Amino acid sequence: MKKTTKTATAKAPVPYFSLSRNEEEKSAEIFIFGDIASERGGLGGLLQSKSDQSSYDLANQVANIPEDYVITVHINSNGGEVKEGLAIYNTLKNRNVTTICEGFAASAASVIFCAGKTRIMQPASLLFIHQASMIAQGNADDFRKASEDLDIITSAAMAAYLECGIVIDEDMLKKMMQEETWITPTDAVTFGFATEIAEVEETTEPTNSAMDSIMKAVTAQKKHGMVFEIGFEDGVKETITQLFESVNSYANILDVFNKAATALNEDPALMGYIKEFVTSLIATNPAPVPAKVDNKGFFNLK
Repeated sequence: MKKTTKTATAKAPVPYFSLSRNEEEKSAEIFIFGDIASERGGLGGLLQSKSDQSSYDLANQVANIPEDYVITVHINSNGGEVKEGLAIYNTLKNRNVTTICEGFAASAASVIFCAGKTRIMQPASLLFIHQASMIAQGNADDFRKASEDLDIITSAAMAAYLECGIVIDEDMLKKMMQEETWITPTDAVTFGFATEIAEVEETTEPTNSAMDSIMKAVTAQKKHGMVFEIGFEDGVKETITQLFESVNSYANILDVFNKAATALNEDPALMGYIKEFVTSLIATNPAPVPAKVDNKGFFNLK
């Protein structure tokens, strides 16, 4: 089984922001599954979404985590306020932090993602970067001032991307932000926004695919010793056994057929033995039946 990077806690997270600690492993996990927004006071606080994450709340939580703890931050967020994203980024960047993009790390959330020394993209996840935006009103001077302010605010987000170690230059980064760019996991690693893509864990559990069912039928002779029960001569037994065992050692089934064809060309009499073997195989093993409605495979063995 392939070793994989740990990308989730043993317990399912609450729907929005949460922090859990493991005293034995000296680790903590933070889930930011909502927008990045500042705290609202008064009646505004009553209307604020439970999924909103503020820098104030997160900073207080992180302050209670011992310095020697490893912190994993899971992110699925559309982003939000730049000032809150920058504050969270600066709160986390000097700690031993791994960030994992679990869905979207967009806008201000992409800045928070860059706080990790290790930055992991799930295979089905995206980053999104763009220039800062705001609502403005007033006269021409007010709008010119707003435009200048936005350039400065955007440069702060750019500084976070550059600080994390991206390998593209500042001009390219500025162009990507101007074009409001969605970044795939592969590109995130190529450009240096991410350090790796999470590996998909391989399983040894049987799957319900047509190919697996065929493999089980073909290799059943090895489990039950059918070749030896049929009573072939020793040399023929070894040849047939090798042919069928090759199914397990070749990823491409065409290689198996090519080896079988070569063997038959060299010894035409072998076909008779194979027919006898297949007849015995069919007689000994149950026939495949159509798949059930709730199964994905073409067919299953009984």
